[in-house]
Amino acid sequence: MSQLPLKKVLVVSWHFPPYKSSSAFNLFKRLKDTGYEYDVLQIKRADKPDNEGMFRYASSRFNRYEIEVPTEDARNPEARAHYVEKVLDFYRQLKEHNHYRVMISHSHEIASHLAAMAIKKANPELRWVASFGDPIAANPFNESYKFPMLEEDSRTETEVLQLADRIVVTNPYQQAIVTESQALPVDSNKFYVLPHCFDERMYPSQSELADDALRQTTEEKIFRFMHVGMLYKFKRTSEPFMRGAQRLLQKHPELKGRFTLEFYGANDRYIQAAADYGLEGIASFKGTVSYLESLSVMTQADCLLLRDADFSDQGLHDTPFYPGKLADYLGAKKPVLAVTMASGCVPDMLAQLGGASLTEDDIDGIADAMWAAMHGRLTVNSTEAERYSHHQTAERARQALSFPEDKKKILIAGHDLKFAKFIMEAIEARDDLELLVDQWQGHNKHDEEQSLRLLNQADTIFCEWGLGNAVWYSRHKKAGQKLITRVHAQELRTRHLDQCLHDNIDHYIFVSPYYFELMIAEFSLQREKCKMIFNMVDTELLDKPKLPGSEFHLGMIGDVPQSKRLDRALDIFEKLYEKDKRYKLFVKGKRPEDYPWMHSKAKADEMAYYQRQYQRIKDNSWQDNVVFEGFGPIDEWLQKIGWILSVSDHESFHLAVAEGMASGAIPVIYKWAGAETIYPLELIFGSLSSAANFVFNRLMWPSNAQKRELNRFRKVEKIKETFELL
Repeated sequence: MSQLPLKKVLVVSWHFPPYKSSSAFNLFKRLKDTGYEYDVLQIKRADKPDNEGMFRYASSRFNRYEIEVPTEDARNPEARAHYVEKVLDFYRQLKEHNHYRVMISHSHEIASHLAAMAIKKANPELRWVASFGDPIAANPFNESYKFPMLEEDSRTETEVLQLADRIVVTNPYQQAIVTESQALPVDSNKFYVLPHCFDERMYPSQSELADDALRQTTEEKIFRFMHVGMLYKFKRTSEPFMRGAQRLLQKHPELKGRFTLEFYGANDRYIQAAADYGLEGIASFKGTVSYLESLSVMTQADCLLLRDADFSDQGLHDTPFYPGKLADYLGAKKPVLAVTMASGCVPDMLAQLGGASLTEDDIDGIADAMWAAMHGRLTVNSTEAERYSHHQTAERARQALSFPEDKKKILIAGHDLKFAKFIMEAIEARDDLELLVDQWQGHNKHDEEQSLRLLNQADTIFCEWGLGNAVWYSRHKKAGQKLITRVHAQELRTRHLDQCLHDNIDHYIFVSPYYFELMIAEFSLQREKCKMIFNMVDTELLDKPKLPGSEFHLGMIGDVPQSKRLDRALDIFEKLYEKDKRYKLFVKGKRPEDYPWMHSKAKADEMAYYQRQYQRIKDNSWQDNVVFEGFGPIDEWLQKIGWILSVSDHESFHLAVAEGMASGAIPVIYKWAGAETIYPLELIFGSLSSAANFVFNRLMWPSNAQKRELNRFRKVEKIKETFELL
């Protein structure tokens, strides 16, 4: 069974799962539950992709396209240029089959932004969301690490901030430091805070945790402090934790042997010197683990340690970083002890979440916090932590990738758009929608170049009639676009639906229950794609007072083609005229001779049929009582009509009946297939004589019944139902 179309988003990210990269993991987690479909352009790495299990937890679909680069060093000019070139090549190919309204790039590495910027310059209409994991020019780590190409990267950052449509940051402090670092002003409205998040499903289940807890009750309880993740040579070392644990034992020597200090993922010189701190057998490096394994490890801790760098010696007053590891810790639902700056993102979060936030020179404070943790005095506020769950972040991520000010483009395509009139008017009346029209010249005739141009703009394609237009668009529609086809009755005869690629049609709209079931069975359509929506009527426009004499006036809207059965209308009129010469029949619409195609040899018999009807009128001297009228306002014409005729061989809905009802005219329907599924049985007749008797005897239909039936066709409600599919 095919899925409904997903919003397609292009992701340009040098690093991306399943390859190991904490920054890429954080991007993935924020995107994975939007429900969108992502086409990812990433590099192919030599290391083992050991985190493929992450994709099991995504409701979004990720299609990864790997680009081989000369070197994985993203600060290598040749590698960057190669990546940008290949990203552009991939995009040109992908957009032939996919409809993108937005792309997102990630600053780790900044080559991602360079490639996205190249796409944006070539395709200005494509919205670009630039996600910054860390600041670049204002990154306080720059002073310690002397990153190569920093000046060039800073210039790139400036250009990205100016050209991107939206800038994603993880917290307000990051926004402030980025903005303040720029010589050119950055539009503050561009910034969007999208915090890191966790997904509780990625952690061991509660039953698994309960089993672990049960096993621990049989052993002497050892309190486990854990740090999981990277440590840096500068600014983010393990030293404060080592010194804090040393001070804890100095204050409380009885705690020796009752706690451990475990480090996963990083082993610096302070851990290696555990004996120098009196922590031999207490502090140790436990090795590296995959990302999902790291989450499992966290749940085994009693208190998790977070190391955030302190840049107060550089004149920085607030830490601008929201470590993705903190979000992972929150998912583990364990107390957090953080060494960070006195002010900034992490201290603010822990003030709300619980736990402890200390500066690196407050060794006594760290020791006291460790003691408090061991005695159950540090807790995590689970309600506050839920703010950083993937449940909360998914909606924020959808907003980050949406631009409400952009109009959704709806393309209406077909040869005869009269039934789509109200939908088109409603689209034009909406500030958030833009109407595109592909007017076909016939069932199969159109300007293909024009259709392709409109297709490339459209978000939703609405084919009015399931004819050649539905065939062409079903074969050309792109992933990320929605295709809706409204089917009437002639599709059963033309058989165009046999040629459609039905997997590419997202919804079929039928205007009557009878054809809903008939078409599903005839063309083996997927029922879940099919929707029954009656044709719509502007009841307010047509509700006008009747003119004198309307009770003697029969109305017929359209008598072409022959299947409309003008002869039957004349039969009913004749029976009434024989009894009362005040009866008249008004026929509204183009005459058959006005249609060029009716003059072909193939239509000779049909034209002869109309000539016979004209001769009948002449022979009976009905010229004053059978009146043919051309185009004109339908609301004014209906004011003189008391009875609206529907005598066709077949109809899918017959809008004239509903329009007549809206004007106060009473329908007279001659038993076409499916009429009883739309209109009341008391208005459907099995013989022309019974229909004429109904009119002659003035068996008026109750007005309250008429209003009740009209409610099913009211324009406002039908447009609402249709727009739910757009």
